Amino acid sequence: MISVKIAPWIFLLLFIVATVRSADGDKTDKVAKVKPKGLGLKDILFVVISQPNSYHLQRSSEFQKHFGDQIKDLPRADRPELLFTHKDSDLIGAFTILPLLPVFAQDFANSSWVFICEEETRLDLSKLLAVLIKYDPNQEYFLGKALRDREATIIHHFANANNPSSFAYPDFGAGIALSRALFMSVGLRWPDDSVKSDFTIDPKHELAVVIQNGGKGVDLMELPEFCTFDISENCASWYPMKFPDCGPEISEDDLAVAVKTCEKFHEDRVPIVKETWGKDTKNIEYFSEKEDPSIPTINLGIPNTERGHCGKTMAILRRWLKEKKFEKVSWFLIADDDTIIHLKRLRKLLACYNPKEPVHLGEVYGYAVAKKNWGYTYITGGGGMVFSREAINQLVTNGEADCHADDSPDDMTLGMRYKRLDISLVHSPYFHQARPMDYSADFLEARTPISFHKHWMCDPKAVYADLMKERDDIDRQTNKRGTTTTETSAEKHIEL
Repeated sequence: MISVKIAPWIFLLLFIVATVRSADGDKTDKVAKVKPKGLGLKDILFVVISQPNSYHLQRSSEFQKHFGDQIKDLPRADRPELLFTHKDSDLIGAFTILPLLPVFAQDFANSSWVFICEEETRLDLSKLLAVLIKYDPNQEYFLGKALRDREATIIHHFANANNPSSFAYPDFGAGIALSRALFMSVGLRWPDDSVKSDFTIDPKHELAVVIQNGGKGVDLMELPEFCTFDISENCASWYPMKFPDCGPEISEDDLAVAVKTCEKFHEDRVPIVKETWGKDTKNIEYFSEKEDPSIPTINLGIPNTERGHCGKTMAILRRWLKEKKFEKVSWFLIADDDTIIHLKRLRKLLACYNPKEPVHLGEVYGYAVAKKNWGYTYITGGGGMVFSREAINQLVTNGEADCHADDSPDDMTLGMRYKRLDISLVHSPYFHQARPMDYSADFLEARTPISFHKHWMCDPKAVYADLMKERDDIDRQTNKRGTTTTETSAEKHIEL
């Protein structure tokens, strides 16, 4: 078990072994250095960012089999350690990587490298070893596939506004490698009081910022062997699944859709929804503080608020569970009136999940989870919040479907309530809280999107048109050598 508990003497040990800069700028270590020329797989700690939902447990099991097939002929003493964050860490913010860094420094100080990836990443371990052996783990190295912003973006707090593409941050799907010198030095100084925000929005960018340390640390070194969609024979890692195929999409009747709006947007945003994705389902309702039969809208007796909208969201959830016409519906979506979403693609994704389980799905953000361990995660509302019937039932029957105030943040309130109920949220990389231009082009190319958010400084109809373009990768995936193969359905995944 990766533990957050660090005895006081450990800090003294870490101080002694921490990497320091000598007078001429070289980085040295005050303990015996590892021997890079003798590097073996056993010298690399592998960590997979994973989730406890049943579908994702199946995906982790497939990774474990893929990994195990490559090391089964090695003597046990030469096999590397493989950890999954969903079962080997008790840290709420393990998915951000940052709180794991002190753990690596404490518990895995003898490892030459830590390699971190996602459950859908695939590896050629022999090629990865051949890459890492070129670099001295006693020096600080941060290796991966680089992503770069196209413009200053809100999800990165408008960092590097004068030259957004100048800052490189990694794609976790390709994996990242941290040398021993790096994870020891960063692990020693985390949590870093110079990092002021308690919010986790984009963990991969935030990790790179901490490692770069205002120019005092190291930048990401991009390696061509770390791949996502750009697969070649030279790749040591790759990310083959642009979108999962778990069989036929769920029925249109099995997904109810609610759009939150208000009177001032009845003639602005609502017509765009109705002209675009709103016409892709007959099971859509619009909720406002003002009844408007031309739309039509439904007034649940909740006054409009400038922000938060918790009262309206909880009223929608209670209504879904109460009204008889929804009693056979398994899935529910709450979207904003400036959300842009591909409903057919969402129904395809939902075929992977079991509605009898409490599933709250979307893009996961965090509050007080990276620097502290008492916070919570939440599904950010703009990209769309998905609920299984059982997830709503758990809220309502346990008295958690209410708000401190009508204008409390609905998504964050839901995150707190689900944490009370010990229900883990499900992150999906296909939902997006911001506009397409707010994300790296390479990041979007590797994953087929379901949703975006905001009409600000963009044409929402054009965003919808681009989102609706058919992509061959929906049903067929690319394997390492560029040929295609259909992904195994969720029902046929192998449990190890």
